[in-house]
Amino acid sequence: MIRQVLRLAFAVTAAMLLSSCWWVGPPLYIGDPADAGPVKPGLYKAETIDAPDQPGGQSKTETFTLRVAWLRDGSMRWTPVGPRAKDRMNFIAARLAVPGRDLWIVQNRLGKQKDARLYGLMEMRADGLWVMPAIDCDTTVDIVRAAGGTVSGGSVVSNVVDADDVAPEMAATPAPSPPPAGKPTNQSCEFADRASLERALRAYVAGNPAFSLHILLKRIGD
Repeated sequence: MIRQVLRLAFAVTAAMLLSSCWWVGPPLYIGDPADAGPVKPGLYKAETIDAPDQPGGQSKTETFTLRVAWLRDGSMRWTPVGPRAKDRMNFIAARLAVPGRDLWIVQNRLGKQKDARLYGLMEMRADGLWVMPAIDCDTTVDIVRAAGGTVSGGSVVSNVVDADDVAPEMAATPAPSPPPAGKPTNQSCEFADRASLERALRAYVAGNPAFSLHILLKRIGD
């Protein structure tokens, strides 16, 4: 579970990479060893609270010990203590200036691609750290275009289903709402520079989106 939680927050799975439906761009930030992120170096007791995927679902929690370190290049390293230390994650956190909020841009590697990065958000609040590891493209295309980003790719979904194609046991079960007919899905949102990315991020957080991962941190050592 620890590995799954950290991968959710800071790594890109093969499925995410293939779908190309997140906010991406070239490496726009370099780490600052004097200002590496919202969580200072040290040893922490961490409790993650993963929001349910579906309304009415149960959240998932996991408690473990986490070591946070700053590397010489200014990136952050989060390492679970114990046998799962190999699941450590490296990423860059850069401040996003929004009045009244402690927001950080998360820049993470996009799979094994050398010149591509995935962009997400962190926010430190009174009740802990909130993380949006990746931002969906399909639901934010207007924000992306207005900020100067580009939207490409995708395929059009048809919602027409023949009655004979529905299994009897599923006929009475409410299905999740499908994407609107005729709307592209699995699009790619790309940013070529910091200015356009940060305009889009500010517009995004202005809508108060839910952050998918909540992490409670208690410092227990250096």
